[in-house]
Amino acid sequence: MIQETINVVKETEEKADKIVKEAQQKAESLLSEAQEDAKLLKEEQLKKSREEAEQKMEAARQEVRAATEETEKKLQKEITALKENAASKEKQAIEAVLANLY
Repeated sequence: MIQETINVVKETEEKADKIVKEAQQKAESLLSEAQEDAKLLKEEQLKKSREEAEQKMEAARQEVRAATEETEKKLQKEITALKENAASKEKQAIEAVLANLY
């Protein structure tokens, strides 16, 4: 009877040890999965951040292009106006020089 009790206690201890080992393995497995998930999430977030940054950079490039084109148009108009003004004053200057010569 005592031997049976000892055997039952040993079996129970062995089962408990097995349960503890399985729990440890499960915990290690869950921890490993969690670490892998965290790594993948981090990579995914990094990729998303890069894509957003690239989109913002492209939008900024387009704004700069548009502003540059607008500035070039304004400068071209000013150049044209200055040329026209200079041409009209050139004619007046020639007439003034000719008038002073005679």
